[in-house]
Amino acid sequence: MNYPINQWIELESFEIYRDWKTPRGFLCGTYASSVLLAYWQDQLDADCLPNGLREKNSPQNEELVHALQPLLQPIDFPTVPLQISLGLNRFFRCYRIPYRARGTVAGSWQRVTKRISAGEPVMIGLLQLLGSSYKNHWVVVHGFMENSAGQRFYKIHDNWGKSEAVIPAEWGNGTISLVSQIK
Repeated sequence: MNYPINQWIELESFEIYRDWKTPRGFLCGTYASSVLLAYWQDQLDADCLPNGLREKNSPQNEELVHALQPLLQPIDFPTVPLQISLGLNRFFRCYRIPYRARGTVAGSWQRVTKRISAGEPVMIGLLQLLGSSYKNHWVVVHGFMENSAGQRFYKIHDNWGKSEAVIPAEWGNGTISLVSQIK
């Protein structure tokens, strides 16, 4: 994929979601999913969430998180991409929303650059084993950059109060993206 070097490719601001923080334990998968869905609702397709669950452009996330958690993380344990994508797909089926979540289990750069270039954010898993200072954690990527030295970076919403954190892309392993089923 072709993209400019030494220049951020990024989406609209994620500042509205800055206060959407994982409150405890291992619920980062649920909270990152809520940010991903809210951005889709606010910027891409208002019909990706059912009526009454969240108002478009609202800073509120409580109802959405309460709807997602039993499907994604019924027990407050760490998650893997398959678990999150299956949980999101159950959510879409339950509410009869014509979307599906697509998960990948290894790497992240190809999926992130493709989706961001198409105007869509991507959830990625961060791994402590790959050097992540977040340890094992789910975040939403909304920008990427490769510099002239070949170093790659993501701009993320980290679920801990930073909506524009910059991290090395090498920390990412596993992705979740959304796909509309309306042709």
